[in-house]
Amino acid sequence: MANYHTDKNMVYNNLHQNRYSIDNLIGQPSQIGYNHQCPCPVKHYDPQTNVHFVSKGNHRHRRVPPPLISNLTSINSRTPSKRGSPSSDPDEEDFQNLTTAATRYATSRFPFQPFIVRFDTEQVNLNQFKESIVNHFKSSHQAEVEILNCRTSKVKCNNNDIDFLLYLKNSTSFALLYDKLNWPLTIAGKEFTFPSWPSIPPQLSVIIKNVNINIEFEEFSNEVKALVHDVINVVRMKNKFGNDIHLVKLELSSTSTRQDLLNAKKLIVNYISYDVIEFLSPATVLICSKCSGIGHFRKQCTEQHETCKTCAQAFADPVCKHCSGNHLSNSAKCPVIKSFRAELTRMILNTDHQLHQSSSSSAKNNNHNYAYNLLNFPPLPAPQALNNSVMMKLDELMTKITDVKDHLAILSSKHDKFEQFMIDKTQQDELVKQQMDLLQKNDHELKKDLV
Repeated sequence: MANYHTDKNMVYNNLHQNRYSIDNLIGQPSQIGYNHQCPCPVKHYDPQTNVHFVSKGNHRHRRVPPPLISNLTSINSRTPSKRGSPSSDPDEEDFQNLTTAATRYATSRFPFQPFIVRFDTEQVNLNQFKESIVNHFKSSHQAEVEILNCRTSKVKCNNNDIDFLLYLKNSTSFALLYDKLNWPLTIAGKEFTFPSWPSIPPQLSVIIKNVNINIEFEEFSNEVKALVHDVINVVRMKNKFGNDIHLVKLELSSTSTRQDLLNAKKLIVNYISYDVIEFLSPATVLICSKCSGIGHFRKQCTEQHETCKTCAQAFADPVCKHCSGNHLSNSAKCPVIKSFRAELTRMILNTDHQLHQSSSSSAKNNNHNYAYNLLNFPPLPAPQALNNSVMMKLDELMTKITDVKDHLAILSSKHDKFEQFMIDKTQQDELVKQQMDLLQKNDHELKKDLV
């Protein structure tokens, strides 16, 4: 799948882009007292003439929507989309056709995360691995495992270890292999381990709506697991701020159980009926890095010029704000930015050097001109005489503390000796018990001999 990277280096100063000239829309001069206009013209749409135009000065330019690319097959497409019309109602806006490129970009190459199986030897090949998996589940579980792809990797392996990445085709096969008890003990006669375990995909999940945030969630989870035995995890969903919301996701281990829940559309937990809907993870949208259009890549774009990502207007080449050069305004190759950086660096270095020189010269001058004079220092306060009674009490307190310390040391020594005595006594009791058992055994044998 092709990689798509958005150019995040385009930064525009939108300080003076809040007011635009609309002379050609209302037929009279604008009353806004801004002298600076945005270098990017403003796009408008006339519903009567069905014309997209831009207002920069008093000129109108037709904005014809780019034609659909012939080699892009539309999927479940509605009426052809219209680019522009920022003033139209978002609820009534027509979306662009869902192309094959957009669909492929939104989905990964494989629908499920791989099962990673690690061997400590490289004697197992891909064919042996796949045949062992398929034959085991066919013979032991009477189930057909559909493998989409399988490959090896040594990225996170040590020494002779090797990882096998097993990609499955459908959710039934994934649910079957998700239970570790279903796996064989050995594969191709070799032991294996699982360095990691895949997460449950959306194809095996459902959403419970309108779950109160203040309920006891652990009790709710246990009740759900008691009602639906194939539930593996009950997850409280969160918003972008990390706060709990009224949605709960159920991760299941069975496709049939998931379908039953979706067909029932309800789940009664603690005498409360909750709606059950399908869990759909957000898809990644394909956005062109040239025209900001939806559903095609840059190399498939039919626009002639770049499109500003702030005001959505086309421009032939970027114009620098500082030097009017053919580069972005925040580009490091701008000569104005280069000279400013050089001057700033020179000023900082000179300031540090001057401060160092001034501090060194002042220190030298102070050392040469220094002369000690006792009169320049204030006299120290006279020492205060301590009361003899206080000193005696402190001495007595120190003596008592020393005695307590000696007593604690003696107690600690006695405690250690007592612990050692108890240990010895336990060992001696064990020996006595063993001897008594031996005597009883001998006595029993002696009775047997006499009989």
